[in-house]
Amino acid sequence: DALMSSRSHAIENVTEQFDNGAFFALLGKSVAYPTQSQEAESLPELYRYLQEFITPHVERLGFSVTVHHNPVAGRGPLMIATRIEAAELPTLC
Repeated sequence: DALMSSRSHAIENVTEQFDNGAFFALLGKSVAYPTQSQEAESLPELYRYLQEFITPHVERLGFSVTVHHNPVAGRGPLMIATRIEAAELPTLC
């Protein structure tokens, strides 16, 4: 069954990432950004986090990404990620 094979492969991949330290290395990079969404002073770091850290990971999954200013003053940026697997398939908007 293709679904089980895909699931098994995903579990093996995650287990390997955990065992070889890659998961903790990525987690460490993620939490190194001093982001506090409730603090207006953190806005530059929130943008940096989305643009430098999150965007490349999401793009590697096949998404196109845009980061937008929040129209609500003092609130964090908004990230929009889009991925169309095939034009003939239904799309969630």
